[in-house]
Amino acid sequence: MGSGGITASGGTTSTGGLTGSGGSTGSGGAGGRSAAGGGIGSGGAAGAAGGIGTGGASTGGAGGSSSSGAGFYSDDFEADTAGKQPAGWDNFIAYNYKASNPMGSLSALADSTHTHNGSKLAVHFKSDGGMVFLERPLPSGTNHLFVRAYFYMTRQLGMGPSSANHESLLGIRANPSSADTEVRFGEIKGVVGTNHVPSDDIAPVMAKWNGPPIISANAWHCIEVEFNGAAAYNALNAWSDGVLVHSITQASDWAHAPPGEPANWMNGMFNSVFFGWQSFSSAANEIWMDDLVMSTTRINCAP
Repeated sequence: MGSGGITASGGTTSTGGLTGSGGSTGSGGAGGRSAAGGGIGSGGAAGAAGGIGTGGASTGGAGGSSSSGAGFYSDDFEADTAGKQPAGWDNFIAYNYKASNPMGSLSALADSTHTHNGSKLAVHFKSDGGMVFLERPLPSGTNHLFVRAYFYMTRQLGMGPSSANHESLLGIRANPSSADTEVRFGEIKGVVGTNHVPSDDIAPVMAKWNGPPIISANAWHCIEVEFNGAAAYNALNAWSDGVLVHSITQASDWAHAPPGEPANWMNGMFNSVFFGWQSFSSAANEIWMDDLVMSTTRINCAP
């Protein structure tokens, strides 16, 4: 982790969190590639800081490793080609699905400018504020998802200006070619938070806008986000470097409460997962993403 760290917000930040179940080695399937730090199991591939679960055939290959159990996808982007879009991923750029990449000032390509943990390549998202995302489908039936990756950003999240609106770093959506039904995690009104579409509701509440915590710029941070559509009241939790920095667990956590969002506010959203940048404040950002893991259980940060 680089310098900077995070500044915890009063009352919303906690240390520790839940303990993941990483480290198990998959027993099913062949193929795929291991993420940084992971070894090849008997058929499956072990992901970084969280192993490939048992059962099922691997559907990985050049675009990362995957299996049907917990820790179902990991990617360290080492098998990709500098200057090219990572293999096995689709893009959604300037509201164009499977667009030209790069498109003007928008791009999502592998490069070696900033990499995590001594790796050779990471994904470099470059945006003047316009939409630039990479995405991939989630396994059918998914309703509880953890995503963990290392991010290096030229713009910090949190303590943003009063003119800030919505900034999206990652999320889930109902339709891979549309942004009209999705959950966006990143920043809202200058604070680390969530934007729900189509309601356009935001969290946290107004009293926390433009405040801490901070996920600092120009340093590597481990960011993990939980999307729990299986909870009685659908929940979202986000950690930076192992510290809880944002949480939605009840209707009163929304800025537009009362009434807030209904209990099943993630219903239908688990079609695709996306990563990149979009700013409704025209805020430019360059982001490098490395050592990605997706799982149905808590992943945590690698040592």
